[in-house]
Amino acid sequence: MDENSLLEYWYILYSRKWIIIVVTLSATISAWVISGCLPAVYEAKAVFFVPEDPDSTTFFSSPEGSMIRAPLVPIAKEDPHGAYIGILKSKSIAELVQKKFPHKEIKDLMRKDLAFTLSNEYFLEVYARDRKPEMAAGIANAYVENFNRLISEYSLVSQNQIQTVMEAEMRENQEKLSETMNVLNALQVQHKTINMDEESKQLIALKTTFSSQLDMLKIENKEIRKSILMTEKELKKEYDLFMYSGVAITSPFLEKLKDRLVSIETDMAGLKVEFKEEHPNFLILKKSYDEVKGNIRKEIEKILQSEIQAPGTFYEDLRRQLVNLYVDKERVRASTRATKRVLKDIEERIIELPKVKRQIDTLLSESESYKQLIASLKVNLEETKAQSRRNLQVAVLVDEATPPTKPAFPIKWLNASIACVGGIVVGIMYCFFMDYIAGTRENRILRMLRAIEASER
Repeated sequence: MDENSLLEYWYILYSRKWIIIVVTLSATISAWVISGCLPAVYEAKAVFFVPEDPDSTTFFSSPEGSMIRAPLVPIAKEDPHGAYIGILKSKSIAELVQKKFPHKEIKDLMRKDLAFTLSNEYFLEVYARDRKPEMAAGIANAYVENFNRLISEYSLVSQNQIQTVMEAEMRENQEKLSETMNVLNALQVQHKTINMDEESKQLIALKTTFSSQLDMLKIENKEIRKSILMTEKELKKEYDLFMYSGVAITSPFLEKLKDRLVSIETDMAGLKVEFKEEHPNFLILKKSYDEVKGNIRKEIEKILQSEIQAPGTFYEDLRRQLVNLYVDKERVRASTRATKRVLKDIEERIIELPKVKRQIDTLLSESESYKQLIASLKVNLEETKAQSRRNLQVAVLVDEATPPTKPAFPIKWLNASIACVGGIVVGIMYCFFMDYIAGTRENRILRMLRAIEASER
């Protein structure tokens, strides 16, 4: 077959123009009628974005700038939005929306009735379709709402776990603090101290005082011995027959009185360390001390009277003076022994103080650490509780979906236009096909006759 020219193609179409017109009108009218018969579907659109900076408002921790208001802008990248679109397409969010709109099936929400896109301005767009415009708008807005709710619940799970752990940690640290404070109180009661530094100063001052007192007692003891020797010499002069060096100024009762005097002196010295001399216990011991001292004097006088018969007045004065000197000697001896005991106790206490101080300082440091940790946990726990009650805003709604006034499908003029174009194309192709059939008709007849003749032979 020879190749046709453009004019011949035009002639072919012109000669069969009614075919093209009929096909085009039929397609257009059919599309218009069918579009009118189909139920209208409305499409609503909601626009939102996820801020680049997260909603990190705090109520208790990090007070510097935590409540500062900052502008919210979308993330200017495509990659992070892939995860957000994936959440919008998930079955979890479809189930949440389906609970609010039970007439929609989950498969429809996940396939044909919803669409999600990312605009050039990095806004997330939710398209919802339904036969009722109010439903379409409600579904679009529900997707934004449940998207925010779902993201918030994801973080709430970890928040609740953190809260549980912090509550357990707080209880554990409070128990440890209570145990440490009990040990500290027991140690302070055992060693009868609260302020170690102040007690150390007092002990050093007491040691100096008692050391001075001990030195004074030693000096007084020497003076009393000298006085006793001088008095003995005078007694020898007054009474040559009396051998004073052979007299024993002692007895079992006197020894008991001496021990009692030493014990009272020790108790009185101990009370001087802890209390003042005006304390009732000290006054009772002082009274007992005077009574024992008087008993010692009487006992020594009794012993001397049993051994010696004084011939004259001067001798009797010397004898009484000697008795008083012996009493003072026993007093000084008892005071010396008591002072030495108290000094020994003070020195042992001074030696013991650094060790006790280290133990108390360690316990105080541990208790302070527990208090600081508990205070920090308390603040963080209150922050966690406040964050759990707060409605976390992940999605910022830009355009709320409103009920559309015009259906998105079917669009009659668009369907008719497409059908019209399609009818023209089909009509043209049909005209060319009919021309091809007509042009090849003679050849087909000729080949048929030849085939008949060949079969007759």
